[in-house]
Amino acid sequence: MEEIKIYGLQRSGTNYLTYLVNENFEDVEVLVNKNGWKHGTYVVPEKEQHVLVIVKNPYSWLLSLYNYWGPNRVRKVGPDLTGVPFEDFIMNKVHFEAQKDVPYLYRSCNPIQHWNSMNFHWTSIRLKTKSLVVVKYESLISNKEKCLDLIANSFGIKRKQQLKDCEKLFVPSGQSVEENWDGSYYLESKFLESYTPETFSFVNEQLDLDLMIGFDYEYKGVV
Repeated sequence: MEEIKIYGLQRSGTNYLTYLVNENFEDVEVLVNKNGWKHGTYVVPEKEQHVLVIVKNPYSWLLSLYNYWGPNRVRKVGPDLTGVPFEDFIMNKVHFEAQKDVPYLYRSCNPIQHWNSMNFHWTSIRLKTKSLVVVKYESLISNKEKCLDLIANSFGIKRKQQLKDCEKLFVPSGQSVEENWDGSYYLESKFLESYTPETFSFVNEQLDLDLMIGFDYEYKGVV
């Protein structure tokens, strides 16, 4: 049985990736919050394991997190951003994350710096293990077959013959809910419509250039 440890930011697709790996590979155990929190810092395992990191476009990630904590808030997870403008969210200090079974907080001067620091941290795991794969959320929803083949070939694990997918939303518990979601929101960059020239400018000043280049993300401006 091969162990695969998944890391990624909140609202970046960790639950969806967990579902796909569980359903499409043979003889694997996906470690979500076992041996360390999936949104937290890397925990050196007692035995060798594969590491799978999922990243999300920072522009869409900021909106996903803001909407989940603010306008679309349902669960009492993370800071309460009800009534807080998007601009205030991205430009101010933020705490990640006070909730059950997470006995610590992360604090950043703004959420963009959290995107920088955590993604740099996880991708630097390459120094500790040769068995690490980084998957972009946008690539996952646009070409699942290619991403799953990459994981299979990199980790030396066997795929099941028939692709099993779930075209539904995933909530933090890992369960899917009935509402279908629109992938074009990400693939056609519709999220950029929520930005102003000022927010673009601030985000671009904060983003880590090396990470943007490494993940093949482009800086955006006024649309």
